[in-house]
Amino acid sequence: MFSIVLLLSLTACQQHKTEEADNIAVAAPSENIRPLTEEEDSLQEIRRNIAWEQIEVFLFAKALINNKVPLFTSRQRLEAAIGAADSIISANGEDICGSQFAEDFDFFYKDGSTFEHCKDSLACEEFVFTGSNSLTSGKITLTRNTTWEEVKQLYPKAVLQAENEGKRDMIILRDSYSKDSESSVQLYFENGHLVRIVNFIPC
Repeated sequence: MFSIVLLLSLTACQQHKTEEADNIAVAAPSENIRPLTEEEDSLQEIRRNIAWEQIEVFLFAKALINNKVPLFTSRQRLEAAIGAADSIISANGEDICGSQFAEDFDFFYKDGSTFEHCKDSLACEEFVFTGSNSLTSGKITLTRNTTWEEVKQLYPKAVLQAENEGKRDMIILRDSYSKDSESSVQLYFENGHLVRIVNFIPC
């Protein structure tokens, strides 16, 4: 009888040890653990957000249409450079969120671009690239042929931030070196090419 009890105890003990062994996690062999490749490491870096004050600046108001006339100018000067307006429509009754002017103004349209027109002053709201126009800021000239990859070379941090967010159709630039400025410049792309630039003023 004692022998039977002893045998049962030894069998139960062996079974318990087997179950414990089954529950122990086994580390992967060291040869299966490898350091990140340069590409994988760069992808981790890309996911970091870029601080707003580090984003590049595009001085929208001073950018030159066809290297002749700034986006903020007089009506006389603009029309002398690119021709008369296609149409002028009152902004009264429009749901205006943000504007360059405190007084009433009209919308001045030319070749798809939109300007705010107050008295004799014009301030561009949206500049649309056609096959024949360009926009120059400092040493940089942008046209409808400008690609996403080219803009990535010009404004790498802004493009990096856009790609962080999964975007390849729009980047956002600062419009001033002042950290307190809330407005921005938005560059829009279609099929990898630049099509328009918007002077964004928050409400």
